[in-house]
Amino acid sequence: MSAFEFSGHAGYDESGKDLVCAGASTIAIGTVNAIYALLQIQPEVEQAAEGGGYLKVDLPTDLEPEVDAKLQLIVQVMTAQVYSMVQNYGQYIQINYNQVGGGTR
Repeated sequence: MSAFEFSGHAGYDESGKDLVCAGASTIAIGTVNAIYALLQIQPEVEQAAEGGGYLKVDLPTDLEPEVDAKLQLIVQVMTAQVYSMVQNYGQYIQINYNQVGGGTR
């Protein structure tokens, strides 16, 4: 995976009380923090300045194979966590995969 993006609001509850949105945000930011803390990699992060609801993280692609494997494991853990949320709150959160170069799968 070369990037991930979280966008929108879950709509589970009003702003400030939305546990689904808070959970997804925690997973996303926790992943960025884990990448930095464990691998000393600072990914490129873009986020909404006001109102929240948007985070895009571009991951480096020019890493040594061993470091890249660790990075991909961290991202896989993030995906598994979000998938668990989808299983319980699927009407409020979804996962979309986009292949580099176009297309959604």
